[in-house]
Amino acid sequence: MPRSGIAGSHGGPTFNPAVSTKSNHCLDAAKACNLNDNCKKLRSSYISICNREISPSERCNRRKCHKALRQFFDRVPSEYTYRMLFCSCQDQACAERRRQTILPSCSYEDKEKPNCLELRSLCRTDHLSEPAYCIPDSSLL
Repeated sequence: MPRSGIAGSHGGPTFNPAVSTKSNHCLDAAKACNLNDNCKKLRSSYISICNREISPSERCNRRKCHKALRQFFDRVPSEYTYRMLFCSCQDQACAERRRQTILPSCSYEDKEKPNCLELRSLCRTDHLSEPAYCIPDSSLL
């Protein structure tokens, strides 16, 4: 029986369910990435950049995080990135780990969350692209 279900004879990743870590395809994908020097280096880079706190008021540099994520997806072969993006999870904990690994909160969360009054004002002024969270005032009664 082979030692690992990740690396194939041609040097690329293959999936061997018999050696899989109890059907945790996301963990298998991360392990495959770690066996490829380029994938491992670029993944470590975006994780480091996207998790680096700038100051107590600024969690991270979103522009640098986006740049590092783009480099990862542009420079790493899709056989690795697709497995990481589209791995299936059987439980919520796995899904949350996948989200944090592939989609760091720095890449999409605003520094400050708007309060209810700001959202209400936005809903009243922006009629062209009313966000889904805008509800008619009559429904608040």
